[in-house]
Amino acid sequence: MRRIRLRSILAYSILAGGVGTITYAVVGPLTPEIAEAFGEVRTAALDLTTSAGLNLQALTVAGRSQTRREDILAALDLERGAPILSIDVTDAREAIENLPWVKTAKVERQLPGGVHIMLEEYTPYALWQRGERYTLVDRSGTEIVDVPGADQSLPLIVGSGAPREAAEFFDTVEAINPDLASRIVAAVRVGDRRWNVHFDNYESGVAVRLPEGDVSLSWTHLADLERQYRILERDIAFIDLRIDGQLIVRVNEHNANVPAQAGSSDIKLPDTGKQQET
Repeated sequence: MRRIRLRSILAYSILAGGVGTITYAVVGPLTPEIAEAFGEVRTAALDLTTSAGLNLQALTVAGRSQTRREDILAALDLERGAPILSIDVTDAREAIENLPWVKTAKVERQLPGGVHIMLEEYTPYALWQRGERYTLVDRSGTEIVDVPGADQSLPLIVGSGAPREAAEFFDTVEAINPDLASRIVAAVRVGDRRWNVHFDNYESGVAVRLPEGDVSLSWTHLADLERQYRILERDIAFIDLRIDGQLIVRVNEHNANVPAQAGSSDIKLPDTGKQQET
């Protein structure tokens, strides 16, 4: 008997919504009086579904790692006991996908009283610095969320266009020599054309100027120099590999012996417009 009653209530609710939709499609926008009447019918239908047990009692989420539970609840603006058929799953999905960490979302009703959400979150790939601002980005360069400071577990990138080009650059250098690539503390995109790479420590380490385009040959050359001469441990300000077949090295004017700050939790880079040569 309960199943028959529930089916009748569902049919009535669907019919109430369907009649309003069909009427709008045939005669155009409803007058305020007719719209109010349909609204009352819809409310009555939803009240019937609620009395039959079709109300929100459980909200489950799969795939949540970084997104806070409180943010999901605030985005949905739902309360326990709300008529489950009143929940617009499309609106709910769009609201959740507006949250910073959420890449895609899927929202499903699970009758009689559940809503299930499946999330795909962004995966941080690098940390993009612009002055004092740090932003997590994914492999494609999509900005995820700003963070308070540098995270040394992620590659630090600087400069216009750096997020878009970072994955290809790091994939290239890691494939050629992963040990050398692991020593990069910052990769600076210069003029959105090429990279300057800083090794071991930004203040006292060696900077290497790489050419435009494919860096495979220059990175292989650098790896050979490091293996044979330990060039990155020498008192050198920078190594310029921008010209094919040439190696330009500038030594430090004085032996400052600046200690590496291994325990530092932050890396401060000057404004890219002032620090980098083109």
